[in-house]
Amino acid sequence: MTDENAVRKKERYVVGLISAAHFFSHFYILALPPLFLAMKEDLGVTFTELGLITSVYAVGSFSGQYPMGILTDKFGPRWFLIFGTLTVSSVFVLMGLFPIYWVMVGLALFAGWGDSVFHPADFVVMTASVRPKRSGRAYAIHSFFGFAGFAAAPVIIDPLRVYFSWQTALVVIGCLGLAMTVVLLANKSLLVGEDDATHSEATQIQPSQSMGVMEFIKFPPILILFFFYIAVALAGNGILQFSPSALPSMYDIELSIANRVLFVFMVGISVGVLFGGHIADRVQRMELVATVSYIIAIITLCIVALNFLPFFLAAAALVLGGFMTGIVMPSRDVLVRAVTPKGNAGKAFGFVNSGFGFGGMVGPLIFGSIMDSGEVNGIYYASAGFMFFAIITALAAGHYARAGTASQPAE
Repeated sequence: MTDENAVRKKERYVVGLISAAHFFSHFYILALPPLFLAMKEDLGVTFTELGLITSVYAVGSFSGQYPMGILTDKFGPRWFLIFGTLTVSSVFVLMGLFPIYWVMVGLALFAGWGDSVFHPADFVVMTASVRPKRSGRAYAIHSFFGFAGFAAAPVIIDPLRVYFSWQTALVVIGCLGLAMTVVLLANKSLLVGEDDATHSEATQIQPSQSMGVMEFIKFPPILILFFFYIAVALAGNGILQFSPSALPSMYDIELSIANRVLFVFMVGISVGVLFGGHIADRVQRMELVATVSYIIAIITLCIVALNFLPFFLAAAALVLGGFMTGIVMPSRDVLVRAVTPKGNAGKAFGFVNSGFGFGGMVGPLIFGSIMDSGEVNGIYYASAGFMFFAIITALAAGHYARAGTASQPAE
């Protein structure tokens, strides 16, 4: 019992450390949108041009995640995670110090490359450090902190913008990330890879069997999950990045109120993630969880888009939709772990999470164009459409998992 308690204590510490880093990854992804209105006025640009900054950020993340997954499998996640956090934090400091549009576009690419480290490195550490029977709850905590980062972004950034300036806000949040880099450096001995795993369930399974790039491309469950991640990213992109601009136009409210609603929406997702962690450790049919949850979320998005209810009821519908989407996330991550041979966690999570990067790369351009067209409620209709596609890919992934095709890569 004493040994088991020690194992649990170490697992909790590692998951907490990794989750704190994940908080900053998500925090930075949503750091710029709450500033879009102020940036649009000061820089003299359109929403589409502002969307280009976040799209370039996503290009860096998309292009870097799979290579980073390969590298973390080969060399371990420790220094990649530390330097990735250092890179993205430094970029936001520089954006605040040099608030020139094309400079910010260029810096966004480096921020994306820094961000590309988080998912493959985080999941390699957790796969190596947490026993499979508790992986659903571990992934839930990890996701919870990520969405807490989303939720915290408008709440922290908006007061900095109001009382100081949007440039100062970027410098301050960059410095917060630099502090997180110091914390990771102080605990670097805990940032281990699968080959260094010490818990008994890790040492009793088969040795590492590294898979190549083409093997992953031919591996149906991983490939389908990649498209699932793209759909989820696109479904959430419009809500997260453009609600602060869309809701004031649709419901005649102040920007600060819209940011508060976005905060509560993120809280709803975060609470849903915690519920979903317990579900993921008990339920095998992830695709059914996804289908029911996303259908409810689609209904809530259509309610917001139709703009026929008082604002407080529309906001409540949006929060309910966030809660339902949060429920799905831990099951998704458990499925990726389940279909991935040992020694390939970095590549697997890097590959499927690059779907987030791709969605983040395309999404701001799509939703920025919708905003510029004046059909602001289209933000929520489009998000609902992408969520429907997420249901289709979830059902396909579940079919392959049940059929047992995940037991080995395709020839």
